[in-house]
Amino acid sequence: MNPEQSFVLEEVFRAEEVMGEFVGKIMILGASYSQIPLIRAAKRLGYEALAVSIPGNYAGFAEADRIIYADISDPEAVLRAAEEERIDGITTCCMDVGIRAQGYVCEKLGLPGPGIFGTEASCDKSVEKAAYVRCGVNTAAYALVSDENELKEALKRLHFPVILKAVDLMGSRGIFRADSEEEACICLRRSLDASRKTFCIVEEFLEGQMFGVEAMISRGKPAFCLPLGNVMRKGNPTFPIGHYVPWERADELSDAVEEQVMGVAKALGFDNCGMDLDCMYLDGKIYVIEATARAGATCITDTVSIRYGIDYYEALIRAAVGEDTCAMFRKTAESSETELPVGISSAMLPRRASITRLLSAEREGIVTGIHIPDSLPEEVYDLSFNVKPGDQVRPMANGADRAGQLIVCSDSLARCGEVMDRVLSGIRIETEDSDGL
Repeated sequence: MNPEQSFVLEEVFRAEEVMGEFVGKIMILGASYSQIPLIRAAKRLGYEALAVSIPGNYAGFAEADRIIYADISDPEAVLRAAEEERIDGITTCCMDVGIRAQGYVCEKLGLPGPGIFGTEASCDKSVEKAAYVRCGVNTAAYALVSDENELKEALKRLHFPVILKAVDLMGSRGIFRADSEEEACICLRRSLDASRKTFCIVEEFLEGQMFGVEAMISRGKPAFCLPLGNVMRKGNPTFPIGHYVPWERADELSDAVEEQVMGVAKALGFDNCGMDLDCMYLDGKIYVIEATARAGATCITDTVSIRYGIDYYEALIRAAVGEDTCAMFRKTAESSETELPVGISSAMLPRRASITRLLSAEREGIVTGIHIPDSLPEEVYDLSFNVKPGDQVRPMANGADRAGQLIVCSDSLARCGEVMDRVLSGIRIETEDSDGL
């Protein structure tokens, strides 16, 4: 079987797992560990969960009701499969590979969700930035450059430091900070080398307080807007390896955050979907760095569930079929009528503060062992790994290098921090060089 073939190659039906009649079909784009909670949520809500992916050793295959083999980076291939299946909704989370296909299918079949323009813009920073400028969304000054001459002309209009960005990559890849013209020229070559495009973005580096925002737009309205403090890892540039809530400026800036979220939704045509934004707070103003029409990675989906006492994965499924999800986020976690999401016990409520952290190896090599503390505090919501002995790992240069995750929730952020530090000190991923030396 050729994994590069883009059309549907095979479907695997597991009749023994079907319990009664399905209420509809949901396509989940991707079948990695990140998609498993989304697949499970679709099944809990009574939908037939169709995992769409190229063939491979993906953990989500065992969870889905059926497997659709297709290349989710190919919108036409996914559309053909969606038409054949007569699906009721399509969604993904935590990764960008299937975003273009999601928007394409939603618009072509008239399904709830983001459209073609917005999802294409999510995967092309040059289109995204132009839409922000056109619609009045606060964003850093920038220029598109293809060579050193264009770069030097742009630098006459911009202030150092600057960031060079590959326009077609996500997850902090192809992004480099420069503090001088000489450094900018070096970073230009590095960004272009990482990209499939012949140009990249140079923009002013906003030296403020970076934070994230997770949001959901439901029938044109904000179901919720949650600012997230960032746990940053040093690099060029730095990038988030975790988040915390509540963010210290959340109450003060709630109206301004929602204004920018709705501005992005209007600029990119996002609706009936999750939204993940990277933002900067500087001199009393919020700037949008970039946004995408999917729920965020870096444990953000779990953070939302903890904060609101709901199952965010179920909200994503409901949004994908056009349900109004606003009421889900108005419910309080203390309410006896609120059904607790999987993984949240009543003992945890109303512990809405949380800190998350991606885990990674300290050096490159083959995993020989994973060690964790003998006992975990009750505040540990999740400690899990997506690598095992025998897998190749490397120190974290971007989100793709994650080896696992740790999520802590409590009644205060200070307590979360104490527990996080204690548990992290007891985690060790042992490796040896690939040649065994």
